Amino acid sequence: MKIGIIGAGGVGAYFAAALAKSGHDVHLLVTSRHLAPIKEHGLRLTTGDGRDELIPITGVATDAATIGQCDAIIVACKAGAVREVMATARPLLGPNTPVLPVQNGVTASEQISAGVGPGHALGGLCMIISYLVAPGHVHHVGGQPAVTLGELDGTPTSRAQDLADALTEAGIKARISRDITTDLWRKFMLITSYGGVGALCRKTVGETRAHPATRALVEDAMYEVAAIGTATGARLTSDDVQTTMNQYDAFAPESTASMQRDLIAGRPSELEEQNGALVRIAAEHNLQAPIHTTIYRALSILDSTI
Repeated sequence: MKIGIIGAGGVGAYFAAALAKSGHDVHLLVTSRHLAPIKEHGLRLTTGDGRDELIPITGVATDAATIGQCDAIIVACKAGAVREVMATARPLLGPNTPVLPVQNGVTASEQISAGVGPGHALGGLCMIISYLVAPGHVHHVGGQPAVTLGELDGTPTSRAQDLADALTEAGIKARISRDITTDLWRKFMLITSYGGVGALCRKTVGETRAHPATRALVEDAMYEVAAIGTATGARLTSDDVQTTMNQYDAFAPESTASMQRDLIAGRPSELEEQNGALVRIAAEHNLQAPIHTTIYRALSILDSTI
């Protein structure tokens, strides 16, 4: 299967390495700083259990036209860049090429359609702990990566199944969803709430959940997301909030959200596509989002892109 992957950060580089290792024809569309290292050496994949290997990649380019049409595309750039990137990626698309976004947030599929037109975007989310050590070198911390994907209208299709099969062959746990909108909002409820509170307090997961007031704030923030998600068509209940709190409780105490790490380091973050997006969606439905509005306003001073 010819698979185009847009972005060579911690997620995109891992997916490219895993899919290429399993025998798929992988082509990476990257920014210029990634081009030479990957072109010359392939991708270096290291893991928490001590593996260290170099994996050849069929193609790597900064121009989509040199790659040509793909059977499927995985979009792994930053959430705020999806629309702009897709506008340059049209040469990767055939008439029925599925495009799978794996960003945090709930707006990527909409941005894909805005960039290349309707009919291509799937809904998708991933669970993976990996990061870029340097261009061309990705480190996977541990655990089995997982992807949930599906057509936006819930219809089962061969193109979604073929991509899920390719991911499974690559050792990535893949699940086809018949309600990807609800699945996306469940993850959105988690990342915006614990990530937003952690970034605001500049504390780890273990610290925010051990302190009664901040733990309650995370839970209240989740209920706020659930109410707004329900207004958009997601099927969320109080049981989903409690299940999501259980996920928060299961995180390693020293962990922090990627948005929090980016903001503290002074890097561009996904604040605009996480808490910012929630505030905008709430306004579109004439709903109030006082917790996430406060988080967004307070953190916006730390994000150089806002």
